[in-house]
Amino acid sequence: MEFNRKQKKIINSKPNGPMLIKGENSTGKTTAYVNKIPTLLNNYCINKNDRILIATNSEEHSKFISFVYDNMDSEKYHQNSFFDADNTNKLEISTISSLIQYYFNQYETEHKIKLIEASITECEVQLKKAIEVIKQKYTKEKFDIFDASYTKFIFEEITWIKASGLNSIEEYQNVPRKSRINEITGNKKILRKNSKLRHAIYDIVIEYNNNLNKINKIDLQDKASFALKSATNNKTKAFTHIFIDNSEILTKVELDLLKTIHNQTHYSSITFIFNIGEKPTLNAWISDGKAFSSLGYDMKGKSITLTEHYDHEVNEDYTTKVENYDMIESNTTPQNTDSYLTLNPIEYIDLKRNVSHKFIKDPDALDEIYIKYNGIEEKVVDTINIPVFNEIAAGSPILMNDSIEDNYLLPKEWIRNTKDTFILKVKGDSMINKNIYDGDLVVINKQPFPNVKDIVAVDINGEATLKTYKKIHGQVVLMPENEKYDPIIIEDQEVHFLGVAIGLIKN
Repeated sequence: MEFNRKQKKIINSKPNGPMLIKGENSTGKTTAYVNKIPTLLNNYCINKNDRILIATNSEEHSKFISFVYDNMDSEKYHQNSFFDADNTNKLEISTISSLIQYYFNQYETEHKIKLIEASITECEVQLKKAIEVIKQKYTKEKFDIFDASYTKFIFEEITWIKASGLNSIEEYQNVPRKSRINEITGNKKILRKNSKLRHAIYDIVIEYNNNLNKINKIDLQDKASFALKSATNNKTKAFTHIFIDNSEILTKVELDLLKTIHNQTHYSSITFIFNIGEKPTLNAWISDGKAFSSLGYDMKGKSITLTEHYDHEVNEDYTTKVENYDMIESNTTPQNTDSYLTLNPIEYIDLKRNVSHKFIKDPDALDEIYIKYNGIEEKVVDTINIPVFNEIAAGSPILMNDSIEDNYLLPKEWIRNTKDTFILKVKGDSMINKNIYDGDLVVINKQPFPNVKDIVAVDINGEATLKTYKKIHGQVVLMPENEKYDPIIIEDQEVHFLGVAIGLIKN
């Protein structure tokens, strides 16, 4: 692919802290920054803990970026010598929601609590109660926001306050806020700085939070805030280079989370990809007129605007790939397809890319799997049969034999190394903080020498277990991902690494 001058500047520039890539749709922003990744892997992932994150707003967009990366014209990765560290697994493509979930789970584990998210109905009930209580404090002011027609308006304002990380009345009173339209009445409402009206709204926030707390519930914005707190105190998943796609739709808390998990070094980078002309979302921070300086970044001289429009080549290639992903057999009819709508989809998680896929297995036709596109299940043509062995312990090690119990069908495209791959069934709960539960199937790639933080299948004196591989003071330690279990320190045991987990089939 031919790159224009500005794209080449993005691809070839040395990483130097924050950077902003702006442009309308189809101006080559994604193509440019994705083509920069091989250089970062080869030259700017120096230490063993250096990693690259592409943060997206949806699983579908994660898949699209994976497609662009996997189909680059240039060689994606070059290992200079046998002695160089292998950086091929240092790229992670994750949705913002999955990062929030990871650190939220960590928060629950650290505080030994279980927080339940309230439904929209529950939030509405507690909000109405809060409004009635606070209304009694402002009888002299006669604010119209206490009217039932403003309930949705107030709920949206509370959501914005929380999403923006405004944790005190002083912060809320002084933050710039544009006027908003009440969708019910059609009236424009201005919430002026340092006003009694803002004070009343923040009083409602406090009462609403108290009401949720009384029923042991949290809302969606609380979840993100708890994730941010956990990441701030214990940055267990961090990245040297971060690309934030669709940064114009992210909230302040989401942006702060990404900033928190950024490991800043003299060669690190954090890149914001910003779509010009997109309609701003309700809780977006940057597109609401806030400057990058409000996030602590100086973008002077670090912004590139792409203006040349392309003819959707990459998008069309991706669409064609999806449409023909696994062609429907010529004799498949809508009636045949409809019969699968009643079957529950199965989730496959690519652990190396942190990308989730859904597929459907027909119990009456074990050699067929289907993937849904545009509401229709299409049969996958290019598949691979992976041998399934008996259980592996996500708990205490259990005896294992090498007899094949079954075969499991998956789309061949999802498995990069089809030659040395097998599946083990998980037994136990020692890996639940990695979303690996009893009964799940873990896809293993044979690899005798794992990397630190890999999830590994290990044979210890004839017993098999699944744990996270770590080295502490030069000693190999197999770490559980559940505080109920103790680490396994490898000393004089006879140890054989069966392989590294590359995929997870949720069962």
